Formats: sequence, C-alpha cells, structure tokens
Amino acid sequence: MLEVIIFLFIFVGTYLAIFFRPFKLKESYYVLTGIILMLLWGILQLTDIVNAIVSFDAVEPYAILIFFTAFAVLSAGLDELGFFEYWSIRVVQAAKHDGLKLYKYLFVLSALTSYIAANDIVILTLTPFVLYFAKYTKIKARGYLLTMFIVANTASIGQITSNPTNFIVSMVYKIPFFENLLIMFLPTLLGLIAIYFILKKVFYREFKIKFNEKKVDLNKIIKNKYQCRVFYIMLLLLMLLFAVAPILKLQLWVIAVIGTLLAILISGINPLKLFKHLPWNVILLVTGLFVIVYGFIATGIFSWLGLYVQELVLTGSYFTFVSLSVFVTFFAGIFNNIPVTTILASLSLSITSVRQEIVSYALIIGSNVGANFTILGSLAGIMWFHLIKKKKHHIKLLDFTKFGLLASIPFIIIVTFVLYIEFWLFF
Repeated sequence: MLEVIIFLFIFVGTYLAIFFRPFKLKESYYVLTGIILMLLWGILQLTDIVNAIVSFDAVEPYAILIFFTAFAVLSAGLDELGFFEYWSIRVVQAAKHDGLKLYKYLFVLSALTSYIAANDIVILTLTPFVLYFAKYTKIKARGYLLTMFIVANTASIGQITSNPTNFIVSMVYKIPFFENLLIMFLPTLLGLIAIYFILKKVFYREFKIKFNEKKVDLNKIIKNKYQCRVFYIMLLLLMLLFAVAPILKLQLWVIAVIGTLLAILISGINPLKLFKHLPWNVILLVTGLFVIVYGFIATGIFSWLGLYVQELVLTGSYFTFVSLSVFVTFFAGIFNNIPVTTILASLSLSITSVRQEIVSYALIIGSNVGANFTILGSLAGIMWFHLIKKKKHHIKLLDFTKFGLLASIPFIIIVTFVLYIEFWLFF
C-alpha cells in the first residue's frame, strides 16, 4: 500500500512540476526526475523501463514513438523550409486588414493543418506566428490564440495520424486508417462548423477590427522550393499509403519511417541540420511519460482497475456514447491525454457489454477534446501556455477552461450524435 501511495505522489508531483516548471527547466527533465525517484524507491526496475517502451499491455509505445518522430521529421523539415510561415503570411494577406476575415482564414488554416499533419504541429508552429503578428499589428491576440488551440484539438479527431492518442486507440482496436478517415469526416466537419460560429460570437468584439500588416516578400520565405515540394508531396503520399496499409500488410509506423527516409534522400536536405530542429523535448517527454505510466502496472493498480472494468455493464445507447466521451475528456484534461489514453485504451478491452465502436471512438474524441479542458490536458498545451507567457501574453487558466468547454461541449454532442447514426447505419 505504501508503494502505491509513493507512486501516486510521484506521478502527481511530476505533472505539477511539468506545468509550473520550477527552476525553469525543460519539461522532459521533470519526467526524468520522476523516473529516477521511482527507481530509487524500488517502484520501477531497469527492466520495467524497457518493458514500458516495448509493450504497455495492449499498447506498443515504441511504434507510437517511432511514428511520432517520423512525422516530426517531415513537419520540422517543412517548418525549417518556411512552408508553414509562408501559408500563415498568405492567410494574413488574404484577410486584407480585416480582423474577422483573419479569424476565418486562421480557423481554416488551423483545421486543415491539424487534420493533414497533426495538432501539435499547429500549436507549436502557428503560435509563434500569431504572437509575431500581434506584436507588429498591435491587435489583441487572446481570441486568435484560443481559436487556433481549440481548433487544433478538435480537427485532430478526423484521422489517426493527427494525434498520438488516435494512434494509440487505433493500435489497440485495430482501426483501419481509411475506415477511420471515412467515418470521421462528416462528424468532424459539422463539429468544426459549430465551433466556428461559437468562437466568432464569443470573440466578436476582439475580431471586428481593422489592422495594418507588415510588408513581407513571400518569395524569400521558402528557403528551397524543391526540397519543400518533396516534403509536402511525401506527406500527402503517406496519407494515401496509410489508407492501403492493410493491403500492403505494413504497420503505419513502418510506412512513416520509409516515407521520411525517402523524403530526406530525394530532397538532399542536410539530415543533421534537420534533426537539430526536431522537438526533442516533446519526444523525450512522451517517452518518459510511458515509463512513468508503467508505474500503474508495476504497483498493481492497473490489474485492480482491470478487475473493476470487467464488471462494468454498459448499454449501447447514445447516452452511453456521449457519457463515455465526456468521461475521457475530463480525465484527459486532468491527467494529460497520453497517459490517460494509454491506460484507458488497454483497460477498455475488458468492457464486453457495449459495442467496440462506441468505446474506441469515445476514447478518440475525449483524448483530443480533453486538451481544451485544462492546460495539463496535452503536452503541446503546456508548452503553448509557457510560450505565450514568455512573450508577455496572459490567458487566465479559468478563461482557458471556460472558452474551451464552451466550444468543446457542443462539439462532443454533435460529433457523437452523427457518429452514433453512422454506427447504426453501417455497423
């Protein structure tokens, strides 16, 4: 019992340290500290660290980490070559000094980037641009920053590659890429339309402005057009290959690695220079979190939860679907979406009283939307909060939760309702 208490204390303390960042260290250092403390207390053994990376019950963390890193290489390459900055500036220019048009175009850019690439890419790439733009135009950045963040974490439910948590669920439940793409398109689209009008109404006074933009020569933004073209074509090609992965009998992470290596070789880009721009802090942070979460297995908490879950009797009603989605959203927001999804995805296999589709897609919805519930909900959210704070922009935690829930609750209701109808019609 003492071991369990110590583990939970270290687990909670690690997350608080990641958020408050005492001594201003990188987030991955706090996870490393938590792992060292667990080793010293005997909660984890060195072999547990290997097991945590190789196999967490039904989850294979190594596949997730390799997949995430491969996609990070493609995204870092596009970012370094100026692709995201180029389209961000095009969005501003298209707005023609109109704050409401800027909101509309930023909304679409955030949604498409999150859907095609990943939500973390939107948050970590577009945030500096919004802050830069706000600095030179003197506009209030709060509404634009929250819009970008909320949209990134809702559009990302649309496909498996848009969020590591989606990949976790798809791995556990063996959800085919193309099937997921088809079934999620309409719910995601309708949910985003609702969010568009909600946020426009909420921040209307902040958006209804005229601004002056700084002149930028677009021809100088893309550093190497050939390399940039190779990277975004490979990104699109990978999407097609993911769709036919079952036919090729290849796992998604294998396809992602092959595609990324080909992009580097064909483009001729300097790999060492590229690797310097990888989000190593995020990669190490995610890796460390899998080890931290393995403490649930090492202490026996996971087995106890498994016995409890096996006794759950759920109906296949819409109420069950939306309730599960809200449940996952809440816990993902409190304890971070990656560990919560890792644990719940494995445990949920024991629930045999309800349809597989309802449980798996409730996990996908909640793990994405949970990032809008609290700053702790996602790793990108924590880094986003510290980044805007460093740039002298302040968003109250209560306001973050208030606006996040205001947009996310209708989104959950719409998405679950449309999905439930699709389940009834096609499954």
